[in-house]
Amino acid sequence: MQARSDDATSAGATGANSAPVPSPRDRLRRLVTDILASHAISKPFSDDDTLAEVGLASVDMVALMLAVENEFKIEIPQSEITAEVFRSVSTLEAMLLRLAPAG
Repeated sequence: MQARSDDATSAGATGANSAPVPSPRDRLRRLVTDILASHAISKPFSDDDTLAEVGLASVDMVALMLAVENEFKIEIPQSEITAEVFRSVSTLEAMLLRLAPAG
């Protein structure tokens, strides 16, 4: 993973006089919810639900990949762009943890 300059993926991080930064899982859920909303889909889903079954089409997965890269200021390596990694919010979160810089 190539981290970009202002990566803020740590859960619960706060700045002076600011609200807590949402966890990576919450941020991923928001990205998925936003894509679903663009198709007028507002059904609840769990972190382990298959994103395709929730309502994301293949083109939505590409949009999600780009949104994840933008949100987390990373470049997802080609080896991580798989159906298994993009199966659910939980599998995406696991990818982020694998790619997180040590320290």
